[in-house]
Amino acid sequence: MRYHEAMIKRSFLLVVLATSLALLCSCVVSEKLTLNSSLSAGKPVDGKSHVDLSVDDFFVGVVEDLSNWSETDNNDPIIDVAVRDFVTNLQSSKTTGNIRFIETGHNTYMGDFTFSDFKGLLIDLSKDVSDQSIVTLSEKDGRTHVEININMDNFEQLTKIIPFLGDPNFEVYGPLYNHDLTEEEYLEMVSFILGEQCPDSIAKSSVKIQVVAPKAIVSHNGKTRNTKTVEFSFPLIDFLLLHDPIRFYLEY
Repeated sequence: MRYHEAMIKRSFLLVVLATSLALLCSCVVSEKLTLNSSLSAGKPVDGKSHVDLSVDDFFVGVVEDLSNWSETDNNDPIIDVAVRDFVTNLQSSKTTGNIRFIETGHNTYMGDFTFSDFKGLLIDLSKDVSDQSIVTLSEKDGRTHVEININMDNFEQLTKIIPFLGDPNFEVYGPLYNHDLTEEEYLEMVSFILGEQCPDSIAKSSVKIQVVAPKAIVSHNGKTRNTKTVEFSFPLIDFLLLHDPIRFYLEY
């Protein structure tokens, strides 16, 4: 079976890769994005973002057990490194302000920042790629259309926005390496590398995005929280394999 071939190819990377996968296994990533204006107002769309991140203790233990075996010179926890890289990206943007990310507990983090131009922020985070297609804003019939679209064709763009995803130690566990595996094959692979608890932990992991609009939302494909708020969510395994595009939209 194909998963046996995958195990053989990846097993020699066990220690370093285990610490990388720990960031995403059994975690909850939640973001609340608040937009304060619409494109039809004739000015940049400003707003703010709140991010929560938590990682399961099981994978923290895996990292601690293997940390002395790491061949890298950086002994900082992988989660700290990922958060720090994202903050550095935010700080490099001309549109951001009031950036504050703190560790709120054991492997739990909370972050807030404001932005003066959402389109400009997306361009800055994607390293000046003006035609990035991960998150787009457009005007349709006087309405503001916001779309989130992650697929195999634009995944490389996402690695520029979130540097950790482009790290060689994570890439081998992401969709670029595993898109052709079935879910069963993928879970058996990570179970072999990280232990039998890993598949259940991945099953508990999810990504949630709430978007708050400045006025009533008239169209969307998520779950309505109130007239101005819609929530999108997806299981982590859908992201790790990307068998189908992850696409959400709203209009207000």
